Amino acid sequence: MAYEIDTTVLGGLPVTVAFDVYPAEPDIGIFSSYVGDVHITHVSGKRKKNTAWIDKRMTRHDDDVLAEECAAAAGV
Repeated sequence: MAYEIDTTVLGGLPVTVAFDVYPAEPDIGIFSSYVGDVHITHVSGKRKKNTAWIDKRMTRHDDDVLAEECAAAAGV
């Protein structure tokens, strides 16, 4: 299922993030729903096709925090 949230990254840059939530797959060891395929679609309210410059600046911790925000918004 696809979702979209507004949040901030890199210390306050406003972005819109689109992401998918996948169901549990107990046959392969995933026992609860999970967030996958997180993509930044808008920066400061403007649609952007290329957000690689943001991805390059984000650390692993930033990615984890963003995934947690998405999971909370989706109720996962």
